[in-house]
Amino acid sequence: MSFLNSIEFLRAVLRKEKPTSIIIVSSKELIKKLAWAIKKINLPSATVVEIPDGEAAKEWVEIEKLLKKFISHNLDRNGIVIALGGGTVGDVVGFASSIYLRGVKYIQIPTTLLAQIDSAHGGKTAINFLGYKNQIGSFYPPVATIVDSRFIKSLSKEQIIDGLGEIIKAGFIKDPTILTLLKKETADRLPESRKLKSIIEKAIRVKQYYVNKDFKDTGLRQILNFGHTLGHTIELKYNISHGRAVIMGMLQELKIAEKSKLTPVSVRNNLETLLKSLGIKIDYKMKAEYKNILHDKKLRGNQIFLPVISYEGKARIIKLDVHKLKKFL
Repeated sequence: MSFLNSIEFLRAVLRKEKPTSIIIVSSKELIKKLAWAIKKINLPSATVVEIPDGEAAKEWVEIEKLLKKFISHNLDRNGIVIALGGGTVGDVVGFASSIYLRGVKYIQIPTTLLAQIDSAHGGKTAINFLGYKNQIGSFYPPVATIVDSRFIKSLSKEQIIDGLGEIIKAGFIKDPTILTLLKKETADRLPESRKLKSIIEKAIRVKQYYVNKDFKDTGLRQILNFGHTLGHTIELKYNISHGRAVIMGMLQELKIAEKSKLTPVSVRNNLETLLKSLGIKIDYKMKAEYKNILHDKKLRGNQIFLPVISYEGKARIIKLDVHKLKKFL
């Protein structure tokens, strides 16, 4: 479930679920920054638990620490966990909730643009392992995802760009009206834009369309991975944000599709024009790392499933020999 401008709707969800205990999980920095939200939630019976900031939380040792906190606060099968934060918090809470007591309920309250339109939807949870991104995880949907656009106003420009990576992707794979809405916007002005709610809603609908068609990510849902096959390797190699890496991945995957005569050059040109108008600078020196692609979850033997764009709003999946991909890179 998704609701705009409605952190207060949490009360209705909790009245329905009647949890025996409530644990709010967030990072130390976010707990300070989001004091207004925690106050607005106003749950005297809730316990607030801290996890590390950023990707450091997505390690097995931190999952162990969180599970121990669940035990120390007597979280039982009828308790509920609230993930208050960005995609990392959502991933960690979702995964920990999925394995604790074989599954306890959790609620997503995403506070970044990226999480609001992408990672908080679809039920994918994961942590990193042995230096590889999202290697251990589960499909475990929350009982509710509460989206409140008021969080966006406190984000930095880089965090807005992070979300724009996934928003732009949604426009290219399914809904080109998103791209039209973005044409007169900039990353700086987007948090105050009257179009923001509509852009968020449209991007969420794209994500939900593919999730509803293919929850376990065995076919059609893999179209959502446009920009991610190469983007994930760029993210790890250069330690840049996920959304910015996806933008780089989209540009480089479009080049591969062009060389294979699957996508017209105009698609990449249109993406570059949009990025320029949004004020998003691109470092073309950043290149994907082939060895990391060999650990991609979309790899089946020597073949990898790669989304390609026929034109804005129309995407499909192709199978590409991974050794051929190496030549393209």
